[in-house]
Amino acid sequence: MEYNKFNALIYELILFIDRFRPGFKNKPWIQKILQNCRDDWAEFRTQIVIADLDKQIKDIHEAWLEDAYYKYLDSFYTEEEPDGSEAQELLGGPMRLSAPWTSYNSDSSSSQTKP
Repeated sequence: MEYNKFNALIYELILFIDRFRPGFKNKPWIQKILQNCRDDWAEFRTQIVIADLDKQIKDIHEAWLEDAYYKYLDSFYTEEEPDGSEAQELLGGPMRLSAPWTSYNSDSSSSQTKP
């Protein structure tokens, strides 16, 4: 959304002056200026916050991709031979998809392959 940069600047300037001269923004004519500039200032601040938030999200995603722990979250696919029953002859043996920290991935009777 577009906003008037001059109005946003004036609003910021009044807030800055009020830090050093308390009560400055309580004058009636300053109150009118603040009311007039408030929407543009709010849009200005919103765009700054959203830009900062987007940067933080990008940094977090990059950190996730570089994190060593994230690399260990791969799953293991295991498939066993059919046991001879009619259902398993038609469909095949049991299949499992498990996480590295479960006991299924170390089952010696199954063949393991990574997806």
